[in-house]
Amino acid sequence: MFDINTEKVKEVLIKSEYIAKSSINSLRDVVSLFNDEREIKFFNDSIEDIINNFNILDNLRINFNTDENLDNLNPIIKNSIYKTIKEFITNSIKHGKATEINIKISIENNNINLILTNNGIGCNKIIKSNGLLGIENRVTSLNGSVNYFSNDNFGFGIDILFPILMGKV
Repeated sequence: MFDINTEKVKEVLIKSEYIAKSSINSLRDVVSLFNDEREIKFFNDSIEDIINNFNILDNLRINFNTDENLDNLNPIIKNSIYKTIKEFITNSIKHGKATEINIKISIENNNINLILTNNGIGCNKIIKSNGLLGIENRVTSLNGSVNYFSNDNFGFGIDILFPILMGKV
């Protein structure tokens, strides 16, 4: 193609560069909205705010499912779940190239179960960088457990279990 129509190739490359830079800037804008620390009073509304902020990205759908009102959880647990969800969404877009993310929160046997999945590229070998290590540190500091699951081309997921030791639902 380069030998046949050099100008067309240049045009495509310029457009590709613009799209890449624009996408990176959009992701930075979304992430910057989350940098402020705040007390989470209305948990489900706060998660919906995260989802709405990411809705500026055209090719992303985020599904949120919970049967519970989680406002009465201990603030430390709510903040940990909130930060974990933000990190998961950011990693799903940045590393996984996901177009669909699922967030499910349930309470079973005095435990909070948070399941996060995406339809991204996945991986056969999970490499824990700052994001995943941060998630693990937050969860284990609250006596919780983290299990990752992924395969190449089949997305990525995290199954987290928190005991409800410091708060009541």
